[in-house]
Amino acid sequence: MGGAYCLSFSERCRYRGRRRNAMRPRCHPRINVEFSASIQSDTGASTGVLLDLSATGCRLQSDMTVEAGTYLALQVDLPQHHMPLTVDVSIVRWYKDGQFGVEFLRYGLGMRERLTDLVQAQPVTAPSESPAHAEPTLTTVSA
Repeated sequence: MGGAYCLSFSERCRYRGRRRNAMRPRCHPRINVEFSASIQSDTGASTGVLLDLSATGCRLQSDMTVEAGTYLALQVDLPQHHMPLTVDVSIVRWYKDGQFGVEFLRYGLGMRERLTDLVQAQPVTAPSESPAHAEPTLTTVSA
């Protein structure tokens, strides 16, 4: 597979309209992390752990039960930083077995830049939920 596949805003809107529950390709690299987070929703508050992070979202593990479409506010404790990373508005995109994917919609003042710098400073890793298996290879066969 070649480089990243990203849809334009208008293509993304049309794509979402046609295939509401379909997984969309990722446009931003993710890093594996273990950061503590405070989670706030309209129905309550909880704590959790970020398991991976990108400039536009994260995967969280928490005892909080949420549904796709739930809006959240997050405060993430970053090691070696005195101020937490704040995401004023985010939305849950999926939930399964105590983990959920979150897309960031509105950041606190200066937080998007901090997040982008943090992600770019770390080595990009493959998603932890991906099964480990060998990539198929093609070989030539003579007739």
